[in-house]
Amino acid sequence: MTKEKESALGVYRILDLADSKGAYCTKLFADLGADVIKIERPEGDPGRAMPPFVDDTPHPEKSLYFLHRNAGKRGITLNLETSEGSDILKKLVKTADVLVDNSPPDYMANLGLDYPALQEINPGLVMASITEFGHSGPYKDCKGSNLVDYALSGVMITSGYPGKEPCLCPGTPAHDAASLYANIAILAALYMRGATGQGQYIDTSVHETSRLGLYPWIVPNYSYAINPDGPPPTSETRMGASIYPVYPCKDGLIRVVALTPRQWDALVRVLGSPEVLLTEEWRGFLYRIGNADDLYALVLEYTEKYTMLELFEAGKREGVPIAPILNIEDFYNSPHTKARDFFVEVDHHVAGKADYPGPPYKWTETPPRIQRPAPCLGEHNEEIYCSELGFSQRDLVALRGARIA
Repeated sequence: MTKEKESALGVYRILDLADSKGAYCTKLFADLGADVIKIERPEGDPGRAMPPFVDDTPHPEKSLYFLHRNAGKRGITLNLETSEGSDILKKLVKTADVLVDNSPPDYMANLGLDYPALQEINPGLVMASITEFGHSGPYKDCKGSNLVDYALSGVMITSGYPGKEPCLCPGTPAHDAASLYANIAILAALYMRGATGQGQYIDTSVHETSRLGLYPWIVPNYSYAINPDGPPPTSETRMGASIYPVYPCKDGLIRVVALTPRQWDALVRVLGSPEVLLTEEWRGFLYRIGNADDLYALVLEYTEKYTMLELFEAGKREGVPIAPILNIEDFYNSPHTKARDFFVEVDHHVAGKADYPGPPYKWTETPPRIQRPAPCLGEHNEEIYCSELGFSQRDLVALRGARIA
């Protein structure tokens, strides 16, 4: 038998009190081998009601959104708004390394479960709170959502066609960006704990991190622009059609990124060095933006002669980024995803077998992997309450009857 390789974060235990805004944060830890315990209210995480569903049948165990973001975790139910539930969480905190929550500001403090209280129990605890607008500032008590945070971040102005209304990207980009930032901050805090022995509190705002995570380069540009000695700030707009144009080809669409003179020269070679594109003016980035419509028509004459794969491979060969724009089926069947074994089969007790997106990176010595399917509601109550915390079966029945677990 082949010995299973060690996981990167197998020594850590993560308590996951988060719903949609933080689910991806803790999933990344689960993929790296950490013991992630998802703690849901007795009625379940609201993410279980998010469509789409397996077989298009609404069911708390069949939400594709929930199944993906919670794969690899164990799951229990617990009502923190009872004194018994609060005491149980404190017991779990004693052996935890990290706690992630995304309750509204002051919610945990009102329950006596804020960071100062939990750090008294476990000085090495790292706690990350993911909220819409952070725990301080003028918006802290405002309600938000993925759409609201994405729009207020300023990123949404860049999405969509010029002359039309902005549009929201598919999925939950704002919440996932916040999850990623919180995950990185937690890793840094754990690293520092190794030197100091002390935990840290991390305050993550979806509003701020959606800006940084989805459109980061405009932040330093804007900072330079507001220099008193510099030019005035420039307004953001939707310039994707002129900077990152999408062209039809024989079997679909491609996106081209030819910004620098070197990239432009490479694109011209990909297209067979047509004489009309060899003039010196076209090598200027601003000239190409100013004549985007004419350029689009010229390049289109050549892209329609080739397939997505032919243009992609030619771009790789010559040195210009050319990316096929794939639909879900094309991406699933892509030679690239097949070669990387990106999709992995997971067998869920209720939802059944399906191919899931695997971890977004490959490591040789400590390979990440999906350890188990997403937990059914309260699936590991007995395992954790009885085997780890010492409750009897009768105690567990009583907790369930009192809507504590």
